[in-house]
Amino acid sequence: MLTVAIDPGLSGAIAAMDDTGLRGVHDMPTRPIPKASGKTRNEVDPKKLRDILRTLIPADESAIVVMEAMHAFMGGGEERKGSMSSQASLAATKAVICTVCELSGFDVAFVTPREWQRIYGIKATPNETTKQQSLRLARSLYGISPFPLAKHDGRADAVLIARYAQRNLV
Repeated sequence: MLTVAIDPGLSGAIAAMDDTGLRGVHDMPTRPIPKASGKTRNEVDPKKLRDILRTLIPADESAIVVMEAMHAFMGGGEERKGSMSSQASLAATKAVICTVCELSGFDVAFVTPREWQRIYGIKATPNETTKQQSLRLARSLYGISPFPLAKHDGRADAVLIARYAQRNLV
């Protein structure tokens, strides 16, 4: 069965995997939105996300779509810093992704970061964040070509979520 995993967020990604392995990885599509101040901010581009899902999931195939569960957080550890506006952006991103999936005919299952990371032994250390560990692990499993840059940790997370779902949810 085809599994599509989504690491949400503006620097997230979408990955597809089937019984034969990795089918594809795409960065989260974004579009610039002008602000009243003259600056721009990015948001998920729903039309491009829909097109990516259509590319990854052929019309004659069924798929499970799994997204990392996101929860609002304020303060805390190094990876848990966020302003009210960044939390609102995260909630809007989740809403767009869920809506596009629903309108495309796909139910979304959610998995917490702790749940899928535990399977791989990923845990933040003083020397390496969970994102760095995901990138290192994904490269060791699938090579460097899908994740050539350090900023591709969203791709790594999406691939590892897809692999987790293939083995635990399908």
